[in-house]
Amino acid sequence: MHESTREGGLIAPTGPAVTAAAPVPTIVTIAPPLLTAAVAPPADTSPATTHPPATTGLPVTTGAPATTGADPLAHARRVLAAATPLAGFAEGVLGVTGPAGTQVWPVIIADTSQARQRGLMGVTDFAALGGYAAMVFVFESDTSGAFWMRDTPLPLRITFVTAGGSVVSGTDMVPCLAPTPSDDCERYHPDGPYRFAVEHPIGPAFDIGLADAELVEVTVE
Repeated sequence: MHESTREGGLIAPTGPAVTAAAPVPTIVTIAPPLLTAAVAPPADTSPATTHPPATTGLPVTTGAPATTGADPLAHARRVLAAATPLAGFAEGVLGVTGPAGTQVWPVIIADTSQARQRGLMGVTDFAALGGYAAMVFVFESDTSGAFWMRDTPLPLRITFVTAGGSVVSGTDMVPCLAPTPSDDCERYHPDGPYRFAVEHPIGPAFDIGLADAELVEVTVE
C-alpha cells in the first residue's frame, strides 16, 4: 500500500508530485517495447497494441507451460478473462526479462490514488483473488514515495522499477496491524526514483523472477 494517512490522503512523496488526473499510458515503460514485441500474437489475430511484429526472437516463457507455437500471452490472458477484477482496480500483463528469457504474468493494476492507497489492505489469501501473480502500482510520473503495511496482513515483497524498466531496489515488508499505532508502522523507501512498484506475497510459489530481472514492463489491458 502506498503510504497514506488513516483518513486516506496520500502523504506527499519526496520526489515529483503525482497528478492523479493525468492519463496512464498503455505501455508504462519508456524502454523499447520488448514485452510487446517478444510476445506478439500470431499473424492471424489482432495485435494488442500498435507496435510492429516481433523481430527479436527472444525466448518467452509464462507462469504455466506453453504449447509450441501458441501465443505466449494466452495463459496470462486466460487468467485475466476468468478473474473478477477487484473494485477500483484494473488488470494487466507484467513482463519480466532475465537470464532465462521473458516471463509473462497476469497482474492487478493500481493506477489511481484511491487504488494505490488501498493496495492489498485486508487481503489474507492472495491466491483467492483469481490467479494473479502480483499487484502493480503505476504512477503518472517519477516518485520516491514510501510504502507501508498498515492493515495489510500478508507479508509482501516490493520491487521498485524505473520508467525504463530497470529495477531500482526491492525489499520484504512485514504487516503492521492493530493495535500498533500508525506512527509505528515501518516505511519502506526505494533506493531512488521509480515509476511503478510490484508487490507480491513472499515465498517460492510467488517468485516471478524480479530478483534477476534485466527489464520489467507492464501493459495495462
